[in-house]
Amino acid sequence: MGFKYLNKDQDIFDGDDGEDVYANEEQLQSRLEYFESQLAGLSESSPAEERIKILLEIGRIQVERYKGADAWEKAFTAFSLAQEDELWELAVEACDVMFLSEGPDALVALGHALWLGITFPIDPEITVAMLQHLVEESPEEADTRAVAAAAAHYITTLRCGEDDDLTFFALQMLTSVADKHSHITDQSTFDVWRKTLELDKPEVFLKKLSGAVDLLVEDKWWIDRDTIRAKLEAENTH
Repeated sequence: MGFKYLNKDQDIFDGDDGEDVYANEEQLQSRLEYFESQLAGLSESSPAEERIKILLEIGRIQVERYKGADAWEKAFTAFSLAQEDELWELAVEACDVMFLSEGPDALVALGHALWLGITFPIDPEITVAMLQHLVEESPEEADTRAVAAAAAHYITTLRCGEDDDLTFFALQMLTSVADKHSHITDQSTFDVWRKTLELDKPEVFLKKLSGAVDLLVEDKWWIDRDTIRAKLEAENTH
């Protein structure tokens, strides 16, 4: 896996596309009423996936309306349904909404999103977004930022290939972290920094990432990781 330092003119975490990111309350209320009517129209025989997606839409709208408690409730319900049907990508999306709701267990939700997003081969863009949350939640000088960014680049390389735009973005994230972490400004110092932190060894940085996830969750696991691991191992042996 190749690492090429990218000297950037702008920090990717400080970008601003100039567009208004907040819809006005009237638009949000209209969207909310639409999805609530969709949810009310479902029957017991409706597919779980359909119900989950509507709950997530409502949760995201409530995040935008700063209605964190309601967003959390809808997202946790969506998570429970997704877990029951092993719809792990939707489960990660539900955890993302819970994290964005800024509830008391927001970091617990992020820990679940990270564990599931790395364990299962879901859409890599979602996994990278969860790792970016971890980068942004960690102090600039913390090794956790470097570990999360390295994991993002590793995962995109595996799932997308080295020439994919998402892999390029993950590399930008890693070089931005290097700059904030240790004031890295060129290829040679980047290479030294990467080797010093063992970011060239997936078996090392993924173990460190697992430790960071455990710290986020603090034993408040909503899933049975051992059962999931056993099932994955059984599937891989066939």
